[in-house]
Amino acid sequence: MVADGVLIAGCHPGDCHYKTGNLYTRRRYMMLKTLLETIGIEPDRLRLEWVSASEAVKYASVVNDFTKTIIGLGPNTVGEI
Repeated sequence: MVADGVLIAGCHPGDCHYKTGNLYTRRRYMMLKTLLETIGIEPDRLRLEWVSASEAVKYASVVNDFTKTIIGLGPNTVGEI
């Protein structure tokens, strides 16, 4: 099974009890976006957003927007022959 898109949601930098995990995530995210493009996958299929637990409206908006983006891109055809 292949995912059509991946949304990563994390605490705002500086507001997370894990201290630096979201900072590592941001670096890995930027490298992964470049890798995806290199191997022929649209980088817009991956998204990182900072959303706190108290931002339900923002979270819903981000999910809806990302869903629209993925629908617009269509199914991920990686691995199809």
